[in-house]
Amino acid sequence: GLDVALTAAGVVLLGGAAIGLWLRAPEFGTVDLDPVNRFREPALMLDLRGRSGPIMVMVDYRIDQADVPEFLRLMQERRAIRRRDGARNWALLRDLEHPGHWSESYHIATWDEYVRHNLRRTKTDAEVTVALRALHRGEGDPVVHRMIERHSVGPQDDVPLMGKLEIP
Repeated sequence: GLDVALTAAGVVLLGGAAIGLWLRAPEFGTVDLDPVNRFREPALMLDLRGRSGPIMVMVDYRIDQADVPEFLRLMQERRAIRRRDGARNWALLRDLEHPGHWSESYHIATWDEYVRHNLRRTKTDAEVTVALRALHRGEGDPVVHRMIERHSVGPQDDVPLMGKLEIP
Protein backbone atom coordinates (compact mmCIF):
# COMPACT_ATOMS: atom_id res chain seq x y z
CA GLY A 1 0.00 0.00 0.00
CA LEU A 2 0.83 3.66 0.10
CA ASP A 3 2.15 3.60 3.68
CA VAL A 4 4.65 0.85 2.88
CA ALA A 5 5.81 2.61 -0.33
CA LEU A 6 6.39 5.93 1.47
CA THR A 7 8.18 4.21 4.37
CA ALA A 8 10.42 2.29 1.95
CA ALA A 9 11.21 5.51 0.04
CA GLY A 10 12.11 7.25 3.31
CA VAL A 11 14.42 4.38 4.31
CA VAL A 12 16.14 4.50 0.90
CA LEU A 13 16.60 8.29 1.23
CA LEU A 14 18.10 7.95 4.71
CA GLY A 15 20.34 5.13 3.48
CA GLY A 16 21.52 7.29 0.57
CA ALA A 17 22.29 10.17 2.94
CA ALA A 18 24.28 7.86 5.23
CA ILE A 19 26.27 6.51 2.27
CA GLY A 20 26.90 10.10 1.14
CA LEU A 21 28.42 10.91 4.54
CA TRP A 22 30.60 7.82 4.42
CA LEU A 23 31.69 8.06 0.74
CA ARG A 24 32.24 11.75 0.21
CA ALA A 25 32.28 13.34 -3.25
CA PRO A 26 35.69 14.63 -4.34
CA GLU A 27 36.51 18.20 -3.46
CA PHE A 28 36.72 20.56 -6.40
CA GLY A 29 38.20 23.47 -4.48
CA THR A 30 41.65 23.04 -6.05
CA VAL A 31 40.32 22.68 -9.61
CA ASP A 32 40.46 25.95 -11.57
CA LEU A 33 37.53 25.87 -13.98
CA ASP A 34 38.17 29.34 -15.42
CA PRO A 35 38.61 29.27 -19.21
CA VAL A 36 42.14 29.49 -20.58
CA ASN A 37 41.13 31.69 -23.55
CA ARG A 38 44.33 30.96 -25.49
CA PHE A 39 42.80 29.34 -28.56
CA ARG A 40 43.26 31.15 -31.84
CA GLU A 41 41.69 29.71 -34.97
CA PRO A 42 44.39 28.52 -37.37
CA ALA A 43 44.77 30.13 -40.79
CA LEU A 44 42.94 27.70 -43.04
CA MET A 45 43.70 27.03 -46.67
CA LEU A 46 40.21 25.61 -47.25
CA ASP A 47 36.98 27.55 -47.30
CA LEU A 48 35.24 25.86 -44.38
CA ARG A 49 31.74 26.54 -43.20
CA GLY A 50 30.75 26.12 -39.58
CA ARG A 51 28.94 22.89 -40.37
CA SER A 52 31.82 21.43 -42.40
CA GLY A 53 33.12 18.18 -41.03
CA PRO A 54 33.84 15.80 -39.56
CA ILE A 55 37.18 17.15 -38.43
CA MET A 56 39.99 14.78 -37.49
CA VAL A 57 42.76 16.08 -35.25
CA MET A 58 46.14 14.42 -34.78
CA VAL A 59 48.80 15.62 -32.34
CA ASP A 60 52.30 14.19 -32.81
CA TYR A 61 54.67 13.73 -29.86
CA ARG A 62 58.21 12.44 -29.47
CA ILE A 63 58.62 10.76 -26.11
CA ASP A 64 61.72 9.17 -24.54
CA GLN A 65 61.25 5.58 -23.39
CA ALA A 66 61.94 6.57 -19.77
CA ASP A 67 59.03 9.05 -19.90
CA VAL A 68 56.46 6.63 -21.36
CA PRO A 69 54.75 5.72 -18.02
CA GLU A 70 54.21 9.41 -17.15
CA PHE A 71 53.14 10.15 -20.73
CA LEU A 72 50.53 7.36 -20.60
CA ARG A 73 49.23 8.65 -17.25
CA LEU A 74 48.87 12.16 -18.65
CA MET A 75 47.25 10.86 -21.84
CA GLN A 76 44.65 9.08 -19.72
CA GLU A 77 43.74 12.48 -18.25
CA ARG A 78 43.89 14.05 -21.73
CA ARG A 79 41.46 11.43 -23.05
CA ALA A 80 38.93 12.31 -20.33
CA ILE A 81 39.32 16.03 -21.09
CA ARG A 82 38.91 15.53 -24.84
CA ARG A 83 35.84 13.33 -24.47
CA ARG A 84 34.26 15.72 -21.98
CA ASP A 85 34.74 18.55 -24.48
CA GLY A 86 33.07 16.69 -27.37
CA ALA A 87 35.74 14.51 -29.01
CA ARG A 88 34.81 11.12 -30.42
CA ASN A 89 36.92 8.12 -31.42
CA TRP A 90 39.88 9.21 -29.30
CA ALA A 91 42.94 7.02 -29.82
CA LEU A 92 46.60 7.00 -28.85
CA LEU A 93 48.89 5.55 -31.52
CA ARG A 94 52.53 4.48 -31.35
CA ASP A 95 54.72 4.22 -34.43
CA LEU A 96 55.98 0.64 -34.89
CA GLU A 97 59.17 1.69 -36.67
CA HIS A 98 59.95 4.68 -34.44
CA PRO A 99 58.70 3.80 -30.92
CA GLY A 100 59.41 7.31 -29.64
CA HIS A 101 56.77 8.74 -32.01
CA TRP A 102 53.25 8.90 -30.58
CA SER A 103 50.09 10.38 -32.08
CA GLU A 104 46.88 11.32 -30.34
CA SER A 105 43.88 11.36 -32.67
CA TYR A 106 40.21 12.21 -32.28
CA HIS A 107 37.22 13.39 -34.29
CA ILE A 108 34.95 16.40 -33.88
CA ALA A 109 31.62 16.56 -35.75
CA THR A 110 31.97 20.02 -37.32
CA TRP A 111 34.34 22.98 -37.52
CA ASP A 112 32.10 25.01 -35.19
CA GLU A 113 32.26 22.16 -32.67
CA TYR A 114 36.06 22.09 -32.99
CA VAL A 115 36.24 25.79 -32.15
CA ARG A 116 33.89 25.31 -29.16
CA HIS A 117 35.89 22.23 -28.12
CA ASN A 118 38.98 24.42 -27.79
CA LEU A 119 37.16 27.26 -26.05
CA ARG A 120 36.00 24.86 -23.30
CA ARG A 121 39.58 24.36 -22.08
CA THR A 122 40.01 25.25 -18.41
CA LYS A 123 43.13 26.33 -16.55
CA THR A 124 43.30 22.92 -14.88
CA ASP A 125 43.13 21.26 -18.33
CA ALA A 126 46.02 23.48 -19.43
CA GLU A 127 48.20 21.98 -16.68
CA VAL A 128 47.97 18.60 -18.45
CA THR A 129 48.96 20.27 -21.73
CA VAL A 130 51.97 21.93 -20.09
CA ALA A 131 53.07 18.59 -18.57
CA LEU A 132 52.73 16.83 -21.95
CA ARG A 133 54.77 19.54 -23.66
CA ALA A 134 57.48 19.10 -21.03
CA LEU A 135 57.75 15.40 -21.99
CA HIS A 136 57.84 16.17 -25.74
CA ARG A 137 61.41 15.82 -27.11
CA GLY A 138 60.81 17.10 -30.62
CA GLU A 139 61.72 20.56 -31.85
CA GLY A 140 59.12 23.09 -30.72
CA ASP A 141 55.67 22.13 -29.55
CA PRO A 142 53.93 18.90 -30.56
CA VAL A 143 52.71 19.15 -34.16
CA VAL A 144 48.93 19.46 -34.60
CA HIS A 145 47.27 18.26 -37.81
CA ARG A 146 43.67 19.34 -38.44
CA MET A 147 42.03 17.46 -41.30
CA ILE A 148 38.55 17.28 -42.78
CA GLU A 149 37.31 13.84 -43.72
CA ARG A 150 36.24 13.22 -47.28
CA HIS A 151 35.01 9.92 -48.61
CA SER A 152 35.13 11.04 -52.23
CA VAL A 153 36.50 13.94 -54.23
CA GLY A 154 34.35 15.62 -56.80
CA PRO A 155 32.33 18.68 -57.70
CA GLN A 156 29.62 17.77 -55.18
CA ASP A 157 31.94 18.37 -52.19
CA ASP A 158 30.98 21.38 -50.11
CA VAL A 159 34.56 22.51 -49.33
CA PRO A 160 36.39 23.62 -52.46
CA LEU A 161 40.16 23.57 -52.57
CA MET A 162 41.94 26.88 -52.96
CA GLY A 163 42.93 26.39 -56.57
CA LYS A 164 42.07 23.70 -59.03
CA LEU A 165 42.02 19.98 -58.42
CA GLU A 166 42.24 17.86 -61.51
CA ILE A 167 41.46 14.18 -61.40
CA PRO A 168 42.87 12.09 -64.26
